[in-house]
Amino acid sequence: MPSKLRKALGAVKDQTSISLAKVSNKRTSLDVAILKATTHEEVPIDDRYVHEILECIASNKNYSSACAHTIAKRIGKTRNWVVALKSLMLVLRIFQDGDPYFPREVLHAMKRGAKILSLVNFRDDSNASPWEYTTFVRTFSLYLDERLDCFLTGKLQKKFDFRGRQSGSRHGRCEHVKDMKPAMLVDRVSNWQKLLDRAMGTKPTGAAQSNGLIHIALYAVVQESFYLYQDISEGLTSLLDSFFHMQYQSCVSAFQICVKASKQFVDLTEFYESCKSIGVGRTSEYPSVQKISDELIQTLQEFLKDQSSFQDPLPPNQLAVGGARDVFGSASERIESYEHSEASELTERYSDFGSQTTSLEDFLSATENGMSPTPSTDFYANKSDSHSQQGLSSVANSDSEAGPIRAIFRLFRTL
Repeated sequence: MPSKLRKALGAVKDQTSISLAKVSNKRTSLDVAILKATTHEEVPIDDRYVHEILECIASNKNYSSACAHTIAKRIGKTRNWVVALKSLMLVLRIFQDGDPYFPREVLHAMKRGAKILSLVNFRDDSNASPWEYTTFVRTFSLYLDERLDCFLTGKLQKKFDFRGRQSGSRHGRCEHVKDMKPAMLVDRVSNWQKLLDRAMGTKPTGAAQSNGLIHIALYAVVQESFYLYQDISEGLTSLLDSFFHMQYQSCVSAFQICVKASKQFVDLTEFYESCKSIGVGRTSEYPSVQKISDELIQTLQEFLKDQSSFQDPLPPNQLAVGGARDVFGSASERIESYEHSEASELTERYSDFGSQTTSLEDFLSATENGMSPTPSTDFYANKSDSHSQQGLSSVANSDSEAGPIRAIFRLFRTL
């Protein structure tokens, strides 16, 4: 079908939907604003409608549920990448600037089977090169899905607003990275790394690289990645500073995170260069990404091997440089497995989020009962391990052994 005819049909659909919403007794001004914000036109979302939606949600928390339902219905019916992407961009804007009830309502809607962030089966049929646009919509939804996980479980360190500013977490006081205990840092940094992988996975390909609407959506993700990178870097520095005083298992986890970061930072540099080359944001906005030296990785690996004599034997891959990649996986591998899974698996994941944090199932149960859950503190309880502490303390107090490694740590912080 010729592109001009497609655009004309899209405009007719938009006008019909908006007109019906205005005269329907069951539709509200919120529904009309959402329809106007997610038209078939390949132009940026009009901020007037976004502000109208945000004001509606802020005025009454019940509107959060209605908003999630309307957006889910809009995404579920469309096979047009513009409508789908605008709907996802609207979700991100409300995540950033809207009421904190909205993410919870998105999760509830997804548990009921709504297709808001579970777009593994979405396919665009409105473009001559549909695959590039389909892929971007899918990867953008994967990023929002991972972001939702982090936010609802209290692991999104900073709340990002639309203008790129940052503020404290909406889940109470935002604890500074440097003040976190090693066990908490290990848990947080590993989750931030997963979210950063999702962010890098949104890199467009082919014809999508030159599309203005995709540039706007990608820029929003890139801005959030700046703060993710900052938190991961600060977390790594804190973990390395306390490396000699941590329990052995925490040291192994910190090593795996460090190995993961050494590869991830290389990928992040390439991602930023790609974004700059297609004109996403200003070059001056992008941070200079650190490089973790092979010498640091080797030193940490040798230290752990020395300390393993005090511990029960670990699987060899946990102390191998490739071990962390085996544990965390690459973004492309996770996206590929996600795309080949059934859509129902997304909701199953929410029902068993693990014992280390407050699960999203617990979150749902608590919020339905009017409670405000916070992340579990059981995971961060100190565990006694006299052999581990004795072994680590002996190294920490030895200037001859610790000196070279501490020098490398200082070098890492100055890169």
